Amino acid sequence: MKAIEKILTPTDGYINSFVRNTVEGWWELEVGIPKTWVFDGNDKIGCEVVFENEVGKLISVVPQNQEIVIDDLIDFVEIIILTNQNIALKETEFKERMEEMKSVLELEAKKFYTELDTIKENSFQNRNKEFAMSLEKPKKPRKPRTVKAKSPTVEVTKTVMPKKNELLELDGDITTVTNETTVIETSKK
Repeated sequence: MKAIEKILTPTDGYINSFVRNTVEGWWELEVGIPKTWVFDGNDKIGCEVVFENEVGKLISVVPQNQEIVIDDLIDFVEIIILTNQNIALKETEFKERMEEMKSVLELEAKKFYTELDTIKENSFQNRNKEFAMSLEKPKKPRKPRTVKAKSPTVEVTKTVMPKKNELLELDGDITTVTNETTVIETSKK
């Protein structure tokens, strides 16, 4: 392998042409890259799209000053290639990881829904059986209820001023009043 061919090997399949700009006095490269690839120039080397279609892009890689030589342009194209290959590799790893996670999540969801269906089908049957069995077991004797003593009732006495020799009925008792303040006789109904 010759020196120039060895230098161009990393860019095989990408460099379309070398063009000598006779006005500026430098070399320019035309490079074909896939449509999804990214690139950007800097203050030393510029990049611009010359042609684009559904398959890819043809970009022009040009120096920004006289100090940049063709070797620098080739190294820059190699950086574009390596950067986009790394991006593609990361995207592939991400897609594979997402597929793994998706399959794990699908298995978890399937397991969850299977358990949920089992619970739905069996829960009432099992609970009803357990309840029925608990009713058949001998019951523990219950403590007798304790009745709290009623609080003593308070009797309310009303003072009535009836007329003489009048019969009064108070709380089911018949009382004859002879004097306005003296009760002579009380009898039950």
